[in-house]
Amino acid sequence: MLVTQSRSIQVNRLMSSILASFMLALVLCLPSISFVQAGETQTNSEGETLISQDKSAACKIKCLDPHACCAEAQKVIDLLNLLAKAFSEGDIATYEKYLDDNCTTFDESTHKLVSGKKNVITELMRKFADFAPDGKRPLLSFTIDQPYAKVNGDTCVVTFIAMRELGGKHPIKESSNTTDVFIKKDGQWKKLHYRSHWKKVR
Repeated sequence: MLVTQSRSIQVNRLMSSILASFMLALVLCLPSISFVQAGETQTNSEGETLISQDKSAACKIKCLDPHACCAEAQKVIDLLNLLAKAFSEGDIATYEKYLDDNCTTFDESTHKLVSGKKNVITELMRKFADFAPDGKRPLLSFTIDQPYAKVNGDTCVVTFIAMRELGGKHPIKESSNTTDVFIKKDGQWKKLHYRSHWKKVR
């Protein structure tokens, strides 16, 4: 009887040890998961800047491998991330706050030039309606790939590859060689110009 109990205790200890080892291995093999507050950014081990979203937000946003030539350039990249988040959520008030009164946009795909803050906002509102979760072409993900920001006085030029995934009846993926120009007024960076060239990718 004592021998049986002793063997039972040994088996239980062995099973507990195996289970503990398995759980440790499982934890070590899982990818790291970071939780950040809404609106904050955090860089993971792969050089991606993850922009947190509210749980209700449908769009996933990433900033891959950013390059800033100085502290001011980093401020502009942070603003670029903020504008991407505002765009994905249809937050017009935030986006408008960081647009210069004389801002312009140009889409080389459609050869469409939009001039003036009021007209740019009108165009953004149209896109917001299409890209909303319940819109015709819901925005599922938006990636800013390798943004490089160069500051020259009160002007900063940011070049990057933008990638987006759109849902709806005909889901597609698109990329654009993009240039943003920011201007600093009264200590605040604002977007002055945006140029895009969206193309469908596989």
